[in-house]
Amino acid sequence: MNLVEIEPGLAVLFADQPPSDIDLIPFQMLSAQAHRDLTDKLAIASGVGNFAAQGSQGAIAAQGLVRLAPETLKALKLAQPMTSGGWNLGSLVSSNGKIAASVRWVPATGAQSATMLAALGPAAALLALQIQLASISRRIDENIQLTRDVLQALHEDQWTTLLGLYETTMRAVREAQLAGAVNDHIFAAIATREADLRKQRHLFTSLVRSHIQALDTDAKGRRAYLQRNIEQIVADTHGMLMAEGSWYRSQVLRAGNISRDESNAVENERFLAELVSETQRDHSQAMDDAARLLGDLERQCRLFAELPGERSLPFTSKRRSIGDAVVMAEALAERVAALRNQAHTQPAPLNPSLVVFKETAPDEVLRILRWALPAGGSLLAIADVNLDRLVGENAYIGVTPERFFISAQTAVRKQGMIEREFDLADVRYVRFREREKQGPLLDIITTDENIKLTFDDWAAKGEGLSEARRFGNLLEAAMNLPESERRTDPLLSAESSFEDNWSTNELEVAR
Repeated sequence: MNLVEIEPGLAVLFADQPPSDIDLIPFQMLSAQAHRDLTDKLAIASGVGNFAAQGSQGAIAAQGLVRLAPETLKALKLAQPMTSGGWNLGSLVSSNGKIAASVRWVPATGAQSATMLAALGPAAALLALQIQLASISRRIDENIQLTRDVLQALHEDQWTTLLGLYETTMRAVREAQLAGAVNDHIFAAIATREADLRKQRHLFTSLVRSHIQALDTDAKGRRAYLQRNIEQIVADTHGMLMAEGSWYRSQVLRAGNISRDESNAVENERFLAELVSETQRDHSQAMDDAARLLGDLERQCRLFAELPGERSLPFTSKRRSIGDAVVMAEALAERVAALRNQAHTQPAPLNPSLVVFKETAPDEVLRILRWALPAGGSLLAIADVNLDRLVGENAYIGVTPERFFISAQTAVRKQGMIEREFDLADVRYVRFREREKQGPLLDIITTDENIKLTFDDWAAKGEGLSEARRFGNLLEAAMNLPESERRTDPLLSAESSFEDNWSTNELEVAR
């Protein structure tokens, strides 16, 4: 058997007969001629056809699509598969986790995948259609009751329309799968709802994007906006997923209906390719927007859960516990991740390699920073310092692979807020100065600021001083002066030229 990955996570299975223990997604809703054309071109473009012609596999055909789990994709990034003759070697695993078959497979990597899809020509649109159908058949919308109740309460005027579109498109998909085609009778129910489908999609997409725009501000503004609008964000995002899913299904069904028109196949080729491409592009953008908004929402809800103070958030009808908010945000985020065939991940607990404290970094601070840092951020080092102000204030300074931040300790502990962040690329000069009987000084000069920090007396000697010195060295390693900021002056050049000439004349006199 041979797997040819078409896009990350989805591959075409070639075999003399379909395996019984594999969750195979058969090619659906294509005419016999379209199916043969797609299979032939896939086999030739991927090289499977040549392999079969050599007699190694006998009669070989495209049996359908196999979806690689997000966990499998993650593992493939961390481990190097065995290879033979340019093909990766691996195994197919059945639903109960047992190895069902050994396979050769080609990953969807860069130019190789693009070249193969280009070789398919018009058949590429049919393949893309099959990929979309696979997404629908394997990602049937599940009711998330908690968020669905919020949606129904806040968008009561839109609820019946949303639910009607959802049920109509889902029924059409099931009927098309049973019939093996999107015939005119099946598609008629979708065609009459075109205006409603687009209206609902535009409405909820615009609501989600307005939230994203409102969150494009500083940490304090994001926190305040999310705290005031958490229920609205949940409702709008759930509504967007329902509206987007209904529109997406309708477009795929439309493409399936067009591909069935073999009498006008030549005229429909370009139109079908454009329809499939546009649907993929718009749907991917919508899912990216939803994932971005839900990522911010989930991180902020989890941050609220770590902070002292109130244990509930304002909702329209009543206050809800922060635990409820976390459950809602996580459920929606997991759903979007599944629709994108990606694993829903959370940042790992922070474990900085360098900790400059009198004793150790407080656990609650690291738990708060886990959610306060930008998504995917790791913490290399953190230190307990003082801001050099008229009235001194305790602060934390932390270093990530791309930035460093400084924030008053009360802002972090009570509000979960990082007050100031700087790109490491903006560090121009760092000076670490030891002081007798006092903690060291740390000066950081960036493109826009001169920052002065001090360490407490415990860092004046011994292990404390050694760790503080290493923290300064870490920042010193980031110092740089870009060529664009370098300057020259003719006075310095003239002085250098004068000294060179004077030395030459003096040498001649001596001779």
